[in-house]
Formats: sequence, C-alpha cells, structure tokens
Amino acid sequence: MIIEKLTVSPILENCYIVGDEATKVGIIIDPGDEAERILRKVDTLGLKIDKIINTHGHVDHVCAVQAVKEALGATFYLHPAEKMHLPRLLETAAMFGIANARIPEVDVELKNGDVIAFGSSQLKVVSTPGHTPGHCILVAGTDVFCGDLIFSGSIGLTDFPGGDYPTILTSLETAILTLPGETRLHP
Repeated sequence: MIIEKLTVSPILENCYIVGDEATKVGIIIDPGDEAERILRKVDTLGLKIDKIINTHGHVDHVCAVQAVKEALGATFYLHPAEKMHLPRLLETAAMFGIANARIPEVDVELKNGDVIAFGSSQLKVVSTPGHTPGHCILVAGTDVFCGDLIFSGSIGLTDFPGGDYPTILTSLETAILTLPGETRLHP
C-alpha cells in the first residue's frame, strides 16, 4: 500500500494520500488545506483518486476538500453528524489563517462498518466519537488513519462543541486498544 503524509495548513494537520500499489487507484483522507500541493503529490504518485474520505468535519480537515474534489472529479464521504461544522467553515478558516477554503458538498454519508474499496484495497469505517460526535477512524489492514482521535503523544481534544471526554476514552478503549500490536497508527 502507498501511504503519503502531507502536513498542511497553519494548524499542521496531516492529510494522507493512500493508494493501491497494484492498480494505482487511491483515496485522499482529510485534505485540510493546500489543495494545489495535494494535487501535485497525487500527480507525482501517479494515482487515480476518486474518493475523499474525512475522519471528521473540523476546519483543519476539510478546507481543501471542495477544490480537490472538483479537480479530481472525486466523491466526498463524511459522517452525517459532522455536517454541523460546515456552515461556519469560512468564518472559522479565516480565524485560523486558512485561505481559499470552500464549503464542501457531501456526496456519501459514512456510517460505522462501511467498507470502502479503492483498487484491490479497502478500508473499514469505525465510529469513534468523542473528539466530535461523528468522528471515525479508517482501518486499512494494519494501517489505521486516526484523524484527531489520537495526536502524536496524546489523545484528541474534547473542548470543542460536540466533544466529550468520557466518550473519547470509550472510543480509544474499544477501537484502538483492541488492535493487534503490529498496527501502525496514522494520526
């Protein structure tokens, strides 16, 4: 599996480009900013991207979705509980110094247990509320794309609207601590 991490935006959010090596079909996870840079990397990798999948709807994860979606003709996936973040996206982006944000149109609503194919690879959607009500992690074999459930060296914040500390602890216990030891977490 091809996994390319790009750290984008003034908030330093991790966007992942994930591809199936055999078919060169891929997905983009959490394109938070810098759409042109993301698109250049997709070209460099030689991938055909037809899906954008977001772990949640916070500003630093969705600001480049619409631009990337239009450039690639991709379909945008987001949990329905995360749509609440989108109406204030432009205002919030401006507060954080993120330019060129556009409110994305959701094409497919994610739900727990969904399996999304890309080429001969697939990932499973696992609901992990706590950071936000509709937060999901994306499991692709031994690779798990954690969104903001886990940060490098800590866990996701719960002090935003919809965040809940006891709920994030339950999500960590049930979705992360039960994973095999060889699992690689991509926060």
